[in-house]
Amino acid sequence: MHPGTQRAAAGPPNLYGADREALAERIASLGAPRFHARQIYRWMYGRTVLEPEAWTDLPRPLRARLGASMRVDPGRIDADATAADGTVKYRIALAGGSAVETVFMVQRSRVTLCVSSQVGCALDCDFCLTGKMGLVRHLDPGEILGQVALVRRDRALEGPWNIVFMGMGEPLHNYDGVLAAFRTLVDPDGFALSRRRVTVSTSGLVPAIERLAAEPVRPRLAVSLNATTDEVRSRIMPVNRRWPIARLLDACRAWGRTTGERCTFEYVLLDGVNDTDADVDRLAGILRAVPAKVNLIPFNAVLRWLAYRAPRRERVVAIRDRLLAGGARASIRWSRGAEARAACGQLALLEGDGSVPGRPS
Repeated sequence: MHPGTQRAAAGPPNLYGADREALAERIASLGAPRFHARQIYRWMYGRTVLEPEAWTDLPRPLRARLGASMRVDPGRIDADATAADGTVKYRIALAGGSAVETVFMVQRSRVTLCVSSQVGCALDCDFCLTGKMGLVRHLDPGEILGQVALVRRDRALEGPWNIVFMGMGEPLHNYDGVLAAFRTLVDPDGFALSRRRVTVSTSGLVPAIERLAAEPVRPRLAVSLNATTDEVRSRIMPVNRRWPIARLLDACRAWGRTTGERCTFEYVLLDGVNDTDADVDRLAGILRAVPAKVNLIPFNAVLRWLAYRAPRRERVVAIRDRLLAGGARASIRWSRGAEARAACGQLALLEGDGSVPGRPS
């Protein structure tokens, strides 16, 4: 199947994921006034009420026609696993076929959903298990929003929470699908999140970063840097061969000028690969040249698949302290959910025998 192709779902058309205009067209096809689209939009996204018969401000005959001729299908929770720290990894069966993994995290009072944007990933970063799947397909906006709706209902979430596009897939490779979902996430009639509570993480698709900077409403930006030389970065992140570090940093500086906002660099620490004192000093220089902060992420191992290891804890702390002493803004993102294979770089729909779907054991 071509990566952009959706499997045809059995049954009537799916309303979930439609924007206002698409909903208005669906409503008009039933002979109803288009203004009912806003009411449906608010029920599906603002209130996460997915049963047309419960949309009580719509005429009863219209609710009956909607129930008979269309469906509201955000997917379903197929399985979940809870780690010792309370992190929950959900396996979400998609309305369009296949599945992705979504992670629910609570740290103190901060609630974060880590959302997937693709089944698999084409970028093939050597330290990330999702890349071992290859790219299966993009998710459509409803399949992205469905992850949020399903976890929201399962956890009975109230009040503000945060969304990070750091699950399976490269979000900016699925630019249109992710931005369509983002607009519903921040729409006052939709999920009503502040745009500052939504972060998109990219491995460095430079043209897409530049395009995102020009959007009138945009999420926060995180850039997965992970090396300070082109030799190392090209080895562990093939995307660097097309857009090397200097070009990526130019895009990050332009992001700051255009948006007035700092980006965040993510730096996965790989023992003996990108964690030397020389690497740390070069990273400090990058942070002086590009107004940004850095999250240091100790590598998360997964069975036999990834031939790396994290530096020792004291080394991770020493790297942070060396950066801070040099005037950089640096913090450590310690692993959460590793026992449930829910930590950064571990999402890949592993089978019971530890094999990755689509790849030989």
